[in-house]
Amino acid sequence: MFFTFLILLSCIPIVVGVTLLMLFKKYKLSKVLFLLLLMVTFWQLDVAFLYSNNLLSEEVITFLFKLFRFGSIMITPVFFHVGYTIVQEILPIHLQKKWRPFVNRNTLYLFYGVAFLVYIVGWSENGVEKLELMQIGSNIFYFPVYGNLSWTFIFNIVFFLVSMITCFLISLNIKQKSERSFLVYFSIFSSVGYAIGGLNMFPAAKLYPSSIALLVYALSTLIISSRMHLEIVNNMNNRLNEQKNFLFQVIDLNPNYIYARDKKGRYTLLNQAYAQLKGMNIQDMIGKSDYEIQKKEFGEKQTFDQSENLFKPTKENFIREEAITAASGEVIWVQTVKVPISINASSSILAVSTDITERKQHEDEIKFQAYHDSLTGLPNRRMFNEDLTNLLQKAKTESSQSAIMFLDLDRFKYINDTMGHDVGDLLLIEVSKRIEKLLRKKHPAANIYRLSGDEFTILLPHYDAVESEAFALELLEQFKTGFLIESSEYFITTSIGISIFPDDGNDANTLIKHADTAMYYVKEKGKNNYQLFTAEMQKNFYRKMMIEKQLRVALDQNEFELYYQPIIDLKTNEIIAMESLLRWNNEILGQVTPDEFISVAEETGIIIPIGQWVLRMAIQQNIIWLNEGYKPLKTSINVSVRQLLDPMFVDNVKNAIESSGVDASNIVLEITESIAMYADSTIEKLMALKKLGVTLSMDDFGTGYSSLSYLNKYPLDSLKIDKSFVIGMNQDHENTAIVKTIIAIAKQLELRVIAEGVEGQEEASYLNEMGCDYGQGYYYSRPLPASEFEEKWLASDK
Repeated sequence: MFFTFLILLSCIPIVVGVTLLMLFKKYKLSKVLFLLLLMVTFWQLDVAFLYSNNLLSEEVITFLFKLFRFGSIMITPVFFHVGYTIVQEILPIHLQKKWRPFVNRNTLYLFYGVAFLVYIVGWSENGVEKLELMQIGSNIFYFPVYGNLSWTFIFNIVFFLVSMITCFLISLNIKQKSERSFLVYFSIFSSVGYAIGGLNMFPAAKLYPSSIALLVYALSTLIISSRMHLEIVNNMNNRLNEQKNFLFQVIDLNPNYIYARDKKGRYTLLNQAYAQLKGMNIQDMIGKSDYEIQKKEFGEKQTFDQSENLFKPTKENFIREEAITAASGEVIWVQTVKVPISINASSSILAVSTDITERKQHEDEIKFQAYHDSLTGLPNRRMFNEDLTNLLQKAKTESSQSAIMFLDLDRFKYINDTMGHDVGDLLLIEVSKRIEKLLRKKHPAANIYRLSGDEFTILLPHYDAVESEAFALELLEQFKTGFLIESSEYFITTSIGISIFPDDGNDANTLIKHADTAMYYVKEKGKNNYQLFTAEMQKNFYRKMMIEKQLRVALDQNEFELYYQPIIDLKTNEIIAMESLLRWNNEILGQVTPDEFISVAEETGIIIPIGQWVLRMAIQQNIIWLNEGYKPLKTSINVSVRQLLDPMFVDNVKNAIESSGVDASNIVLEITESIAMYADSTIEKLMALKKLGVTLSMDDFGTGYSSLSYLNKYPLDSLKIDKSFVIGMNQDHENTAIVKTIIAIAKQLELRVIAEGVEGQEEASYLNEMGCDYGQGYYYSRPLPASEFEEKWLASDK
């Protein structure tokens, strides 16, 4: 119970420290004081664990005691840090110069360095030799026995005295009474608390002094800080009252501009606000017209009769908004109400003008926001549509060409998701600044817009295809150097699509659609490039749309089928496994190749349900063949990165295995090298899959992202050499070298090697000689439907 009490007691300084941060959050000093109170908490925790003999072992107590001694030792430099912060933040410049030779960054580092050295010494037997279990009365606790270097702790206490005296003397120089009082008392109470805590060195004190010291530190700090805060609040209230009285005086004088003029335009009445607006005294303006007051501003040939027409009174009330120029030269907007009145039997116009400059500015701001992106300040989609419409109208009139350019940042979503939206926003700002700079410097007629997310457009008036391509190359150059965001450099590329008026369309919608199509064409071809729109793209784009549309119903209509291709042991020429390969036959599109539909499925997310179907069907077929008496074979199933990133993927695999009863070791999941982009988030999932008992293989190794730095971290069982290296390797020495290197790497990592694309006996023999374990390719068999695969490869071995 006493241990728990001490732990709870240690929370008090933290609570007080948080209170300080809340009360004085604009002061850097509050953060240092919070740090000091945090060290007091650690000090108390250090003592608390010495009373935990009934809960923890001696070894654990010793470790925690030495760990949390950090608090009592670091109080010394943190206290000096308080004095350093006062010098830097509160003292006037001439007093800062006085103290800086003694209280500067170097001495601060010295104090922290000495304290840290003392702390390190405490970990050795020469610092704290051991803990001795003691019983004084009913108190049972551990007490430290110090070693040969215990003098370092005394040395640290001396340093505390220096810190305390320094802080106290510095506090006396503060001019502001409340701050000076707070820091002087803080220094005194802190010294008293430290002195009380020092009594812990005597066993008879039963380690109670540190708790008393903690209360002295915390409560004294809370009391004097509350007192200072109260003084600050009172001062603020006094200032607010003064301002309030001043505002009442202003209201009495009426802040509106009030004046009255007769038929000849002469002022008969005006208030102080209007006189100040004109930069004159009230008495100097009464009885005079603006013409008489500002004679020099009117032309010499202008007569008095002409000037008085400017102030001809109206017969009815009216309200209008107008801009006027003050004596200072500032143009302000006012809303003026003019009312005919009679003063001393003469007709006059009474005008009351309200300053609406702020409202006008707000309206301008709203208009700006309506047409500009709030993040980058660039014109937005609305302005883009209006500018494009105007540009096309002008281009049609002039019979000229113009270009529309669509930009999309490659892999921006990955950076935004992994590094956070704040970094993503800053990156978008830097990208827009760099492009704007290029436009101002070399293409002043062009305009850039941000449509949404990481999509930008550029209008290029009077640009033809050749000029647009040249400009696109300049844009790509802008992305060859990284973008510095919060001291970190980020590299990103862009994909650019271009459409030309009138070649690629006569209206805005068509040109936008074609530029967008060209941009997506670049995305599909590898990104980081540009492309002018072509009619062929439209056909490809249409087919891709049809593939996406049909994919959404393909599962429901049972259009998918699994084919199987054998994997052969190169030494024995026996089948040891089979790879399941997805095939799609659609009655509208016909036979669609995996190269066409897999990428669309991944982009749209349809790959998730398709992947689940493939997993279930491949496992089901494996069970069917096993139940029919065929020898057990491993079944390889391809897994895309999109599937692996799905939070439910591991659970789906687990459920499929458990519900089918298949031996998990007969299931091989083939992943691609592109997981290297997400290595940190996928390694954990791969480990979870391994725990299920499945085999993991890296597919198409050597063609994707460089993953050698992560390869030894993946829980892989085998590597698959991509067929592009295997096919014709006997005639290509470079491919042969790559294959040998991959085999060598795999053997070093104790991984099995499978070679895809084995087309002939010569390749199979050569791979066997190089140490490759298994082969797969048309030399053995093309992918076959389940029935044909069973007849050719399983029935003969039954």
